[in-house]
Amino acid sequence: MDSATMGDLVMAGFKKLGFIQFTGIEAVDFASGRNVVSMAPKPEHLNHNGDMHAALLFGLAETAAMGASISGIVDLMGETFIVARDGQITYLARAKGELGPFIATSELSAELIARTRSDIKARNEIELEVPVLIADSTGKAVASAAFTAVIRPRRE
Repeated sequence: MDSATMGDLVMAGFKKLGFIQFTGIEAVDFASGRNVVSMAPKPEHLNHNGDMHAALLFGLAETAAMGASISGIVDLMGETFIVARDGQITYLARAKGELGPFIATSELSAELIARTRSDIKARNEIELEVPVLIADSTGKAVASAAFTAVIRPRRE
């Protein structure tokens, strides 16, 4: 299965989630070690200053990170349980609503993907730090984040 098809399957699964439906998060790019998602803010997504609500930026970042965490292991998903354990975000600039859509990019190295695949096959628990950068439509960074993805073998 090629990465575009895998990306479509992953995003189809994400789109079943109420949060994704509320936010309107869309897939931009999905490949092994990479996930890019976007969100065009609606009036209900903005705070009193006309900026994207901070909680929605956090959710956009988490969506990008978790997509990246599974991007190189989609074919092994039946053998794993994956969850975000924690996350942190640093707001770098105002996320002005009129400068949307906002793009969240998360990337992992090929070496990390290879090690993750090997650990899954060995049934080892894995914790990955997954970085994310969010930019507005001008390319200006508005937030950086990192999440810990925990990948465990499914119970037999």
